[in-house]
Amino acid sequence: MKRTNYRRRLFTYIVISCVFLSSFLFYSPADIVFSAQGDPYLELLTPSEATVSANTMVEFTGSMSDDSTPPEQLSLRVYEKVESSSELIEITSDGQLTVLFDGQKSKWIFSKRLDEGSHSLSFILMDAEGNSVEKAITIMVSKEVNEEQSTDEEGKKTVVEKQNPIVEGAPVNESISVESPIEIEVEKEVGPRPSIVDIKIIPDGVTDENGYLSAEDMTQVPLNSRIMVVIRETGNLTYTQPLLISSSKGEIKSKEDLEGTLPKRNKDGDYVVIFTPSVQLDPSTTYYVYVNPSITNELGNRIFPRFFKFTTTNIYHIGDIHGNYANNTNACAYCHSTHNGETPTLEGGEYGATEENFCMVCHDGTNGSPMPDKYNSANKHNQHVPADAKNSASCTSCHNPHASWTADNPARLQSIQPEGASHFQTLTYKKAGSATGKEEDFTLCLNCHDGKKAANIKQYYEDGTLLAESGHNITSEDGSGLNGQLPCADCHETHGSNNIMQLRESIGNVKVEEADKFKSTGTAWNAVNERQFCLKCHNNTIELYGKTSIFKEKNDAGESILGHQPTEKDGCSTCHGGAEKSFIEAAHGPKIIEPVIKTVKE
Repeated sequence: MKRTNYRRRLFTYIVISCVFLSSFLFYSPADIVFSAQGDPYLELLTPSEATVSANTMVEFTGSMSDDSTPPEQLSLRVYEKVESSSELIEITSDGQLTVLFDGQKSKWIFSKRLDEGSHSLSFILMDAEGNSVEKAITIMVSKEVNEEQSTDEEGKKTVVEKQNPIVEGAPVNESISVESPIEIEVEKEVGPRPSIVDIKIIPDGVTDENGYLSAEDMTQVPLNSRIMVVIRETGNLTYTQPLLISSSKGEIKSKEDLEGTLPKRNKDGDYVVIFTPSVQLDPSTTYYVYVNPSITNELGNRIFPRFFKFTTTNIYHIGDIHGNYANNTNACAYCHSTHNGETPTLEGGEYGATEENFCMVCHDGTNGSPMPDKYNSANKHNQHVPADAKNSASCTSCHNPHASWTADNPARLQSIQPEGASHFQTLTYKKAGSATGKEEDFTLCLNCHDGKKAANIKQYYEDGTLLAESGHNITSEDGSGLNGQLPCADCHETHGSNNIMQLRESIGNVKVEEADKFKSTGTAWNAVNERQFCLKCHNNTIELYGKTSIFKEKNDAGESILGHQPTEKDGCSTCHGGAEKSFIEAAHGPKIIEPVIKTVKE
């Protein structure tokens, strides 16, 4: 009897022990991690598993949250499995990751250009305590998708690719909706072009972005400054020296380019390129900066062109002569002579009061003050200033010699009090990098060119009818923000040029070879000069604001267009100058007309 009880007890102990041990053997940390409150949550919304994309630029969307970790402290990383080794390689920085914070739950978008073939990606979210969750997906990229193919009117084979809507407000290329599918041409892939998002000058020693300077027409730039260029491109760039910088003494290179330093991406996924001059910048010198046109993305699409210039400070460190009179009245004597002044305001003295001597005695590039850019004493702006103008010197028609230098007004432009206004407004002169194309962008020019003091150019920026008819009324495609008339500086040099009407030699935002520069003939603006100048831009090559300036000799039917033949000598204003066939209208508001066909007799 005792032996039987002993066996029963032993069996009971064995059963209890097995149950206890099984609780450890079947314990799953993963079950605890994914079900415990406060651990990260990750959701992959689009695309779905095994999606076949006809577009190499693939966008992934989803949401993420965590009860115990603030959204900005969550870390989302993207990996791709290498087929040959099954190893995960991080590709987060190779694409563009955007997180849109919305309370505790955030939405995210990851965009990357993928090669044709199968791709296995893993999205891993980690919280502040190191807990993580993973979502994996496999998709196929193929340009020869057979699913949902159709044929258009021209017989081109297309496919319809449907995806879920992209999160609103994200800086992605295109939002594709299930309700509104898009058609993609199989034969030709069209993708976005790299574009300039921002350009800033970084003075030596400045680390706070609030201290960065605007690049366009900045003056008194410190000699040890760097340049920051932000390029938007979701794919990869073919890296090359991003900027072509030159002065009258030649071109300069960047230390980063010489050392082979590659650019990095910021939190928005944009490339941030730093240009550190390999040599110190020269004092009192104007530098001309072009974005390198050889920069392309993986599709071979060129970067949108951009041009700007800046002027360095002098080496004498004598302070700001203009505007410094409040602290040092001796500075007044630079321009005013108490006993020898030749004007009511005592200007003149030893050097006289005429502009050529009065301003240029300092601004000749030899006394620490830079010479005005493109200055040409034989063809300068004051030829157009009326004799009864308030300021007899053309320099002070635009510049205020008593204004201090500021980053917002480095050129010391004059201020005016508009009619009916109670305050003064600084005149504006915006160019390709900042102009919107509206009248208020060019008040420096239009303040005189309003039909009262000089030719009425203002009408082409404010008259709705003229704007609607103007071929120079442009909506940009390069991200610059222009949505109106071309800026004055696209065609004119401010301080004079080698051409009549202060016309630029180089049109567009790229360097132009000597043979392609515009050279005016004679001293009169006639049909020959007009035609030659217009065709320097309208040559099917020059690009402004993402649009190529076209010129067709024949229409789409192959018929010759009257006035567009090489042997013809009429000026462009013959057709595009409005009812009066005006040179001014043809240049500032060229009328868009239907082409007249020229019949050629056999």
